[in-house]
Amino acid sequence: MCDILAISAGHNYTPGQYLPIFAAKGRKNLYGWGIGFYRDDRALVEKSADQAFDGEQVHESFQRLARIIDSRIIVSHLRCHRGGGRHVALNHPFCLPFLNHSWLFVHVGIVEHIEQYSTEREPRLDTEVYPARVFEFLRDKMMSHLEMNPYLSLYDVVQSSIAKLVAAYPGYYNFFLANESVLFAYFNHGQLLLLKESETPGEVLLLTSLDKGLSEKEWLPIRAPESSIGRLLVIAGPEVLYMGDL
Repeated sequence: MCDILAISAGHNYTPGQYLPIFAAKGRKNLYGWGIGFYRDDRALVEKSADQAFDGEQVHESFQRLARIIDSRIIVSHLRCHRGGGRHVALNHPFCLPFLNHSWLFVHVGIVEHIEQYSTEREPRLDTEVYPARVFEFLRDKMMSHLEMNPYLSLYDVVQSSIAKLVAAYPGYYNFFLANESVLFAYFNHGQLLLLKESETPGEVLLLTSLDKGLSEKEWLPIRAPESSIGRLLVIAGPEVLYMGDL
């Protein structure tokens, strides 16, 4: 299965340590990579169809980005062969502007039939990979909720949209949805690993689907509940503001 990583900090953060480790530990995913980050509150995405880790070293462009990114929120995706051929358009993250933010989205899992979903809103993501349809569905529902009630909190909007997504298209979900200041993490199978790391000049929070984390430190396993439709985390800076079941 593909792997994903999210980094959230209370300050602009350069992931020179953890992004290359992510590439090395996710080396089984050989069909490309993507990194999303923010600059001046605008989402930027870099992708490649090359392996993130080839031979005994991390891909040169991947390493370069790890050294120069300076962002409070960073998400990355290593793609496995199940996602199709070596086409960079199939790699995550995806980016969409809506609700006065520039949003990033990465997903791993298996969802059937959602490729049939067709959004009526613009812009549309120009790729046939099904996580793009998941992102468009969430965007559409989030906007619809706020059009009906502009006083809803962002958490309520995301939670309601996820509930509608899982009801309409059951499957295995594990995704990160982020704007320039807040990160949402949702999953309904398996686990995520969480680590709060103290670094100069402050703390950072890391969240990954890799089953052993990115270091020998004590990562906190967060497992999907069996009695609900999934678990949702809301993260701002290095803090988990909310963790609960839907």
